[in-house]
This record gives sequence, structure tokens and C-alpha cells, in this order.
Amino acid sequence: MKKILWLLVFSFSFLILNGQNLTVNGKVSNFESKPVESATVYIIKQKDSSIVKSTKTDSDGNFSLKINELNEPSILKVDAAKLISYSKSFDKINQSLHLDEIKLDKDKISDIEEVVITVSPVKIKKDTIEFNANAIKVRPDSNIQELLKNIDGVEIDSDGKIMVNGKEVDQIMINGKPFFDTTGKIALENIPADIIKNIQVTSTKTKEEELTGKTPKSEKSTINFNIDEKKNQGFISRLTGGYGTDKRYESSGFLSYFKNKTKISLLGSSNNINTKGFTNDEAQNLGGNTGGRGGNNMKGIQKSTMIGVNYSDQISPDVDLESLGATRTETNLETASKVSRTTFLPDSTLKTDSENHADNNTEQYNFNSSVKIRPDSLSTIYFSPKLSLSKTTNYRTSKSLTYKDDALANESESAINSTSQNNYFSPNLYYSKKFKKKGRSFYASLNTSISESKSDNLTKSKTILYRIPTDSVDVRDQLSKSKNQSNNYSFNAKYSEPITDSLNVTFGLNYNSKNLSNIRNVNDFDESTGQYSKYNVLLSNSSDQKNNQFSPEINIELNKKKYSVWASTTVNISDLKYNAVFNGEHYDLQRNFTLPDYNAGFQYKISETSKLSIYNSASFTVPTPENVIPYRDESNPLITYEGNPDLKNSWSNRTSVYFNNFNTKTSFNYNINLSFTYNNNDITNFSFYDESGKQFVTYRNISGNKTVTLGGSLGKTYKWSDNKLTIRPKANLNYRYTKGFVDGQQFIGNSYTFTPGISFIYDKKDKINVKPSYNVNYSFSNYENYRVSSIKNIYQTFRLELTNYFLKTNLLFENDFEYNTSSNISPGFKRDFYFWNTSIGYTFYKKQLTARVRVYDVLNQNQSVRRTISASYVEDREDLILKRYLMFSLTFKLNKFGGRKM
Repeated sequence: MKKILWLLVFSFSFLILNGQNLTVNGKVSNFESKPVESATVYIIKQKDSSIVKSTKTDSDGNFSLKINELNEPSILKVDAAKLISYSKSFDKINQSLHLDEIKLDKDKISDIEEVVITVSPVKIKKDTIEFNANAIKVRPDSNIQELLKNIDGVEIDSDGKIMVNGKEVDQIMINGKPFFDTTGKIALENIPADIIKNIQVTSTKTKEEELTGKTPKSEKSTINFNIDEKKNQGFISRLTGGYGTDKRYESSGFLSYFKNKTKISLLGSSNNINTKGFTNDEAQNLGGNTGGRGGNNMKGIQKSTMIGVNYSDQISPDVDLESLGATRTETNLETASKVSRTTFLPDSTLKTDSENHADNNTEQYNFNSSVKIRPDSLSTIYFSPKLSLSKTTNYRTSKSLTYKDDALANESESAINSTSQNNYFSPNLYYSKKFKKKGRSFYASLNTSISESKSDNLTKSKTILYRIPTDSVDVRDQLSKSKNQSNNYSFNAKYSEPITDSLNVTFGLNYNSKNLSNIRNVNDFDESTGQYSKYNVLLSNSSDQKNNQFSPEINIELNKKKYSVWASTTVNISDLKYNAVFNGEHYDLQRNFTLPDYNAGFQYKISETSKLSIYNSASFTVPTPENVIPYRDESNPLITYEGNPDLKNSWSNRTSVYFNNFNTKTSFNYNINLSFTYNNNDITNFSFYDESGKQFVTYRNISGNKTVTLGGSLGKTYKWSDNKLTIRPKANLNYRYTKGFVDGQQFIGNSYTFTPGISFIYDKKDKINVKPSYNVNYSFSNYENYRVSSIKNIYQTFRLELTNYFLKTNLLFENDFEYNTSSNISPGFKRDFYFWNTSIGYTFYKKQLTARVRVYDVLNQNQSVRRTISASYVEDREDLILKRYLMFSLTFKLNKFGGRKM
């Protein structure tokens, strides 16, 4: 592995040293002969308008472009805000050039030429980073998720979680609007990359900030994909059908009609290759987003059928229908797992080996809409109702054996057959009014959520506890019926008043009412009647909870050109009433709390391309009634839970720092993020085990737990001739200091995780695209007052994506390779494996038809094995995942924009 890494580094270093040996420099000024700062300067090829190199002018108006020798017609272009562009032609550039001063005029242009060009790859607009989609190389027929994977600072993990410059992404928009929903999952998998003009990344706004125009303060990010205006009038259509070995199949259809503000999208999909949602045989997946770490790490084998429709439109100048959507999903998911967990007790070791299998069927309907109404020029009403209905049947079996110091302590076997229904409705209403005085505003919201779930569970189990002097056998054959209801109503009102042009104070008031009702009735099987009619008092329970909370708030914010500062504090006055019946006994709980929380932040714009953000927040968490009611829950024969009425409210303080820089002149960017969390009176499990390995759990407060995370990444791009190389090193360090209890004794754990990595992207236009990457995960933990002193593991991953283009890009040959190895894993689990997908596709009939043959998991070695190191145990887990298959598919696409077919 080390040899491979050094070979890659050497090869790319050689390529770098052999490019960019000429310089084109000059100075840009305006009509008053004053230097123009941050003007975009770039050289493009005349034949196809592709960018050779771009940069920005400095504070003195100077620029310098380093390029390789260019033996073909090209154009130098200068763009600046509120000034007319400038362009100059060259037959060839075979020597360094120093240009005369370039003056941009308001009324006339020197040497202007009509030319269609590609815009600058990266732009910084206030708090928004904008990426030119045309400058991002992806495989043909890629979706917009592939665009994200090729943007510096963006990371997408195996579960689909997106991070940008260390911040989590919680909203995905298309043209500033949700596509089915704000999570953006359907948009990421279906919108084709080739219709996107640019991608914008900005801080996520609350609905209040969005409607009132306030500066966003969130630590999370929103990504907005803007469709090219030229392609925003027409339609996109794509149909795919495929069949392969082992009866693997896929079919999908996608149709979207655009006309200015009107957009209608229809989606459909059916497959048994673990595709989540509506993928369209994207070449990059080579198997429909499937399998282990080579795909989306989905565990199990899933069959799914989905259909959806989404509509958005500008109904009138004052009414904007942002989204009206509905989806139906039906899935069958088969899962199986083998788990080996070792728990280290003060004077012994417990090892549990278990096997689990489940078959889950779900049918779900989702409806969502959002409409924005402007009664007048200063007021906005936003209404966003959501409805979800689902039915699920599940059958699962499990077996486990637990050994205490190599002696069998207990064994268990169970089979559970369950059916459930879940309904959720959430109508949310927002109102915002701005006043003539700048900065003065009023905001109000009414948020409601109503949910109900019902389930029937038929359980048959047998558990043997090997105890001295007599073994204990727990046999269950019972039917339990559960019903859970939740009604949550929240009203919020805020008034903002400007003190000065930049200083603003906001007074707020929030009222929240939460009502929860839970009923669980358990009946044992009666052999005399053949019915489940014996009421089980010990396992049946019911509870009602009412929580009213009144929260006044004050917020002060200062917004300057270079920086923003804000601080807010809230006092939460709560009245909690809880009534329950457990084990046939009645419990009543009433508590009143007056708890403060606060958050503060600071954002500083160091330059046009770099920004520093600092956040600090602290809040209290009230223990749940289940944590404090001293009843015994024995629904699990191997674990008994009991509440602790002496629990205190826990308190947490979090500080985080983010710094990012995008230097468009040098095509270099980097980001650094640091976070620290401290917990006081953390609620943690206090447990002990008997001689049979059965666990008894209650709860305790413990203080001093903390977490520190430091991470960052770099990105550097080199261009010469038709070549482009991007290098992306990254690293993340996480430290956890944990106090806890094992078998009634306190221990201290220090855990370190270090994850360095490096990736490269090399592209030779229309010839080859190579994406190698290497990542390492070092996990190390040491303990005080614990049976083991330390545990460590090293997990390494090498990936290679290779794409070759032939016959003017009509023939595509793709290979995705992955190698994984773990240094420390239990016997019976494979330590390393190779994962290889390959595909060959041919596009014909005016590029409207694509025939593809692909082999998923060529070596038939794909697996999902992972070691988890926690504060009290080490667990090795292997899951059922999709294995090798061969599939032939045919894709037909017809895109028509502005009267032109594409």
C-alpha cells in the first residue's frame, strides 16, 4: 500500500513540474485610472471556450497567469462588476507576455470581441461561495451528487451525510426552492449534472432569517443548484431498463418539464439492487449505488418501487408555489448480521456472539407543499404542510451466546413478527412583516406536529440464564399491542428594532405545548383457550405526559461590512406533569424548571476569499420521565432497566471555530475546523452484571465528559494544455474523554481517532479521468481503572476510479476499485478484501441511447465488516450485502431546451 501511494505522489509531482512555464501578467484599472481589485481575468480557447487558466486582480489591480505553451487561437478576458468587459485575441502564446495597462470604461470597450465563454470556476459573493458547474468534470449522465463529490471542501460519507468546509449540509435546493423536500435526496439522485449552471454554498437560514433578511447564524450549510437559464425552458426525460444475473433488475423513468417559473417532475423506479430512490443508471455507480463501501454502505438486500410527482410555479406576482409533491414508496429489505461483542468488566470479560435476520416490508406515502404569499410589499406569509402515512410488517429472528471468561453464561433465541402503522401531519405557518424603517421587523410562526403510531408484536423467545445453584429459563409467547400519540404545538413571535444602521435588538416570546400518550398491553398465550388472553401486568404499561414551556428571549446583533457579532439568551420556564402505570403501580411526577440557555457567534471576513466563524452555545437538558421514574422494565429478558429519581438536569457547552479560504487566483483553497464540547451532569448508564451475564441498568449523573475535534482539508488545482490535476489532502483528529461505569465501578477512557487521507483527480479532456484516494483510520483508546489498559485498530482504504473515453467520447470504459484492510479484528471475520466494479457503455443515435454492460463486484469479495471501539466494549460486525452480478441495461434520454434537442 505504501508503494502504491508513493508511486501516485511521484507521478503527479512529475506532471506538475512539467507544466505552467509561461507567464501572462498586466494591470487592470477603471475609467478614472484607479486599480480594479478582484476583477476576474482568464484565458480561454477560441475553439470551445474552455478555460485554460483564471485568476483575480490584487488590491493594486495586478494579475499574473501561469500557463503552458498554447499553440492555438485563444482569448484573454477581463470581467469586473459595473464595468464593461475586455477581451484580446492571440493566435498563439509561446512566450511570456507583459500586457499594457488594461482600462475598463463605462461606455466603450477596447478590442472587444463577441465571444461565448465559460465563467470563472469559483466566485465569492458576500457569504456565498459559487462554483461554476461547467468547470467540474464528471462522467456522462452523472447526477448533481457527482458534482458535489468533485468540489474542494465537500465530503460525502457512506451514509450520504454531506459536509462542506467542516459544516454539515442540511438543505438542498434547486433554483432556490425545495425539490420534493429540503433534504434534497431525490434531487441529488435525479437532476442531471449537465443542466446545472452553478452551485452555491451558504449558511443555512432559519425561516425567520429567510423572510426578514437577517444574517444567517447557523453552523450548518445549504447547497443550491441553479439550472442554466438556457436550459430552464424545455424538458428532460430519461428511461432506463436493465436485467442481469441472479434475477437482478432495474427500471427507472424521469421526466421534468421547465418553463420559466413552472416546473413539473415525474419520477418512477423499481429495482432489487439496493438503489435508494430514483437513480437513473448513472455510470458512476456501476451498480446503482450498491453494496459495501464501494457504494453507499447499505446493509442488506433491498427491493424497492417508487413513484413521485413534484410541481412548482409562480401562480401570480404575489403567490409563489415553491413545492407541491407526493411520493409513494414500497420496499422489501432483507438483512442479516453476525456480531461479536466483548465487554470488559472489572474482574471478568463477557463475550457475546449473535446472529440476526430480518425481513422488512414498508409502504409509505408522503405529501408536502410550501407556498409563499406576499399580501403587500412588506409582508410575507409562508405555509408549509406535510403529511406522511406508512405501514410496515417485520419478521426478525435472533440467536445469541454469551460467555463469561470462556464459560457459557446465557443463551437466547427469539422470533418476532410485527405490524405497525405510522401517521404524521405537520402544518406550519409563518408570517413576516418589514417596516419602512430599515431593520425593523415582526415575525411570527405557528408550528404543529401530530403523530400516531400503532403496532402489534407477536414474540416467541427462550432465554436460559446459567446461574448457581439453579439455572433460570425465561420462555415467552405473547402478543403486545402498542399505541403512541404525540401532539406538539409551538407559537413564536419576535420583534426586531434597529438601534443604529448596524446594531439591532430582537425581543422574542415562544410558547410550546407537548402532549404524549403511550399505551402498551401485553397478553400471554393461554393454552386452554388457544388465544393470547392472559394479561401480563409486569410488561404492560401506560403513560401520559404534558409539558408546557414558556420562553422569553432577547437577541442582540451587530452587522458590519467586515464582521458580524450576535448573542442571545433564552429562559425556559417549564411545567411537566407525568402520570404512568408500570407493573400495576401508579406513578405521578410533577416538576417545574426555570433553565437558561444562550448562544453567541462571531463572523469575520478576513478578505474577499476568506472568512472566520466562531460559535458558542450552552443549554440544559431535562431527564426524561422514563429516566427518573423508579419502575423496573423487564421487557428484554437479558436487560432490566430502572429509573433514578435523583437525576439532575444535564448541561452542555459547545464551542466551534471554522476558517475557510478560496483563493481563486492561485486555484488553492483550504479549511480548518475546531470544536470543543464539555458536559456537566451527563446522564449515563450505571450497570452491573450477575453471574449469568444478565445486565441491570439504572442511570447516574457524571461530569467532565468532553470531546475535541480538529479537522481540515486542502485543495490545489493545476492546469496545462488539455490537462487538469487536483490534489486534496485532508485530516481529522478526534479526542474523547469519557467517564463511565462498568459493573458498578467508575472508569476513565481516553479515545483518539486520527483519519488522514489524500485524493487526486487527473483529467485529460475527452481521453481519461483518474481519481485515486487513500485514507487511514487510526483508533486508539486507553483506560484507567479498567480491565484492559488500551485498544487500537488501523483501518485503511485505497480507492481508484478510472474512466477512459473512446470514439469521440461515445464509448466509455469505467473501472472502480477498492481495497480495505483492518489491523485488528476478531477470528471469523475477514480482515481485508478487494472490491471491483467495471462497466462498458456505448452511446449512439445522436447520443440519445446508451447501451451498457456492467459487472458489480467482479471478484465476488464485497463485504461489510467493521470494528467499533466504544468506552465499554469492542464490537466486530458483518452484515449481509449485495454480491456479484452482471447486468445489461439500455437508457434512452431526450432533453429539449429552448427548442433545441440535446
